[in-house]
Amino acid sequence: MFEKFWKKIIRRKRFSYLSLLAFILWLVSLCYRVLQKVYWITKKVEVKTKTQLVSIGNITIGGTGKTPIVAFIAKFLLQENYRVGIVSSGYGRQSSESFILPGYKMLKLDSSQIGDEVKHLAEILPNAIFSVHQIKAQAAKLLDESESLDLIIVDDGFQHRNLHRDLNIVTVDASLKEKQLKLFPYGLLREPEAKISEADLIIYTRTEFAQELSLLTKKISSLNRDASQYFARFSATEIIGRKQSFPVKYLEDKSVLLFAGIGNFEALKKQVSRLSADIDFALEFSDHQEYTKELLAEIKQLADDHNSDLILTTGKDAVKIENFDFGREFYYLNQTIDLDPGEEKLIKNLLHTLKLQRESS
Repeated sequence: MFEKFWKKIIRRKRFSYLSLLAFILWLVSLCYRVLQKVYWITKKVEVKTKTQLVSIGNITIGGTGKTPIVAFIAKFLLQENYRVGIVSSGYGRQSSESFILPGYKMLKLDSSQIGDEVKHLAEILPNAIFSVHQIKAQAAKLLDESESLDLIIVDDGFQHRNLHRDLNIVTVDASLKEKQLKLFPYGLLREPEAKISEADLIIYTRTEFAQELSLLTKKISSLNRDASQYFARFSATEIIGRKQSFPVKYLEDKSVLLFAGIGNFEALKKQVSRLSADIDFALEFSDHQEYTKELLAEIKQLADDHNSDLILTTGKDAVKIENFDFGREFYYLNQTIDLDPGEEKLIKNLLHTLKLQRESS
């Protein structure tokens, strides 16, 4: 409830009754800025892995597409026979237990144990080795000590200063409006934009929805002149159901009830509106939403009321919904990444920077 109201405030129009609350958030953000400075000064690197380690993170709250980038890079490297480990805290899970397992074994665990993002990544990367621990530095250390790997990738690791990174990849959501790029809680920034100077490689995501891409890249370039820059578009290739899948063309004459608990719901809504005949209703939930039977029943009732042809969500939401009967087709949208100047150049850049070579078989 709080997250929904907070997002309403930061998305407000220029002249709005919410402006007074926004001013209060601005005052709080000043305190947050001080705490950030203290954190940066006092936090020291405590963990350095023997295995090369790459962090894929961001400087904003919510989804910038960093997890799909993790999947994208890891999948490419696994196909080239590199041994890849993935580190995550399993954010949003209900368990504090730690796990080190290959993806195909992680799939046997419930998302409440390992987190929705880990569960979804395990579906995509069954041969990667996953380490889930509440403290990411500890997850990386345990993984490094227990497995023989070529590379460790940390999902959302940019803020973890006690963990040494050999390469910092930062994703920047190009669809966000300038007014939202203020320090939390006045805006979506987890830390000042100047911190992007520590990135070695920058990936602009959702560039298909960017309104001021040239201004954004100019601003980021002024803060970091050395980092390589790439531009990513998320393209939907298919919708995946429990028993069958279809190309996204299937949505062209279908009415859809859309729901999801993700960081940037508006971008998803825009994407689906371009693909489907009509969005009957769009339900935005909190990031990492827990779906109870009561909530799923409410979603079903809405679909019934609107006579929706099908219900659509995201992959990380779908893994938390097992066999609930919505009384109609239920799918999640499968996303792929179109990268400019190309995935081969990105991987080549990564391998060259890390001087990474797989052992001969």
